[in-house]
Amino acid sequence: MKNKILFLLLFFALQSQAQIEGYWKGQIDLGGQQLEMAFNIKAAENGYSATLDVPAQGAFDVPVDKTVFQDNHLQMTLSAMGASYSGTLKGKAIEGEFTQHGMAFPLNLAKGEKEAPKARPQDPQMPFNYRAEEVTFTNKKEGNTLAGTLTIPEGDGPFPALVLVSGSGQQNRDEELMNHRPFWVIADYLSRRGVAVLRYDDRGMGGSTGEVLNATSMDFSYDAEAAFDFLRNRKEINASRVGILGHSEGGIINFMVAERRPEVAFLVSLAGPAVNGIEVLKEQQAAILRAQGMTEEMVKFSGNANAQMFDIIEASNDRVEADTLLRQLLKGWGYNEELTEQTVGQMASPWMYYFLKYDPTDAIVKTNCPALLLNGSKDLQVLASQNLPAYERIIAEHGKTNLTLRELPDLNHLFQHCETGSPTEYVEIEETISPEVLEAIVEFVKGIGR
Repeated sequence: MKNKILFLLLFFALQSQAQIEGYWKGQIDLGGQQLEMAFNIKAAENGYSATLDVPAQGAFDVPVDKTVFQDNHLQMTLSAMGASYSGTLKGKAIEGEFTQHGMAFPLNLAKGEKEAPKARPQDPQMPFNYRAEEVTFTNKKEGNTLAGTLTIPEGDGPFPALVLVSGSGQQNRDEELMNHRPFWVIADYLSRRGVAVLRYDDRGMGGSTGEVLNATSMDFSYDAEAAFDFLRNRKEINASRVGILGHSEGGIINFMVAERRPEVAFLVSLAGPAVNGIEVLKEQQAAILRAQGMTEEMVKFSGNANAQMFDIIEASNDRVEADTLLRQLLKGWGYNEELTEQTVGQMASPWMYYFLKYDPTDAIVKTNCPALLLNGSKDLQVLASQNLPAYERIIAEHGKTNLTLRELPDLNHLFQHCETGSPTEYVEIEETISPEVLEAIVEFVKGIGR
């Protein structure tokens, strides 16, 4: 009889284990707008592993640091997001709650299927009337190797050329996001029209090496500078007509390089900030929350909390001081140890701390090459209403006739035509990048040096 009981207990334990494995999907309510989240839970050697997908935000396979399933209770921790999930398996559903930075949302999960990536109509199609070459080059300052693709137009050249620099977060050479590949689309469009293009994997991505954990925008600028030097030394390239295109954070990095290197022939900035990171994130967070249907009370609550942390960052002399003061603030808010570590680890990380405090004004002022600055009117991440006036002030105060500003109607941060500009739209929009942006880039680049 005892053996039978043990067998039944073992059977039920194995059955429960099988039930928790799979792709679990659910939605959280963001003040009237639904946001789908999905966890892919798998058996592992010492328990379970899991990843998170948030398709509408272009987040896929985000690692879950810790996954514990015991007595039908599921607990998952995502340190990088300052988030966690706690739920109970009840039949064929998990009933629980998703928490991020102190805010809790009911999130019930049911098994589903992971959708296959969507094909994008602007993905380049053969035949290609240019040559694509896999290349590597070295950042001599730090010794890391960058891998990329150089597309070279047909003909003898020498050709004008452009380095592409991605936005924040490690991305591959195509700046791939939600199955959109904007840098591949840009490279294809330009190289079909006589402009060579070098796009490369960010350090720590794809074929590129380099330290990422402690790297800042300044470190990434030396990767971009290495790409610039590589292009200038190619026989097919006109060394006097090599420029840099940067998207988002890349629109800060390209000015960093141009400030150091007067040989940079031109810049293109796609949604590049003209104010420091604190100001960018204040406006960004409020705009996105409103677009997601949050009430003004929730927007104000979130803004006040973030402002207190930003004030600490702004007033601090270094990351150590910021770390200490942030911990004191969060303790006063009643944060537990785990949430404190997550929040401080994000806010006082080397990259974030540098980004929040860095003001690009000086580099913009010291850059004298022609620069085309494009912003979408519905960009909610780097708002045109905030950054174009900042560029205009720089032009007025410093006589920067080399800067050309354009606000493009109805375009979001990815320069897609959109309805609201919310990041939740990115994945649903078929367009990767608007044709008028591609045309503006070609016209500007081909006009330099002629």
